[in-house]
Amino acid sequence: MLSAYNAMVDSVKDVKSNFVKNFVSNDELKKPLDTYINAQAAFAKHMGHEVYSFMTTVGNAMHNFDAKKAWATK
Repeated sequence: MLSAYNAMVDSVKDVKSNFVKNFVSNDELKKPLDTYINAQAAFAKHMGHEVYSFMTTVGNAMHNFDAKKAWATK
């Protein structure tokens, strides 16, 4: 699942980079835009990984939860 998300992030990054390459003629402007686009992609991938890890942890906790033990009366 995470590989599909990373592929989507890379696709969006490539579209943005190609847009800058084709339509921005000022080299002084291209470099910061490319840096910003790469930072956006890195942030999106990192957040995707963190959300995936969190949801996996929550899913495992829900799967392993034993209500009988948690609310057992003595």
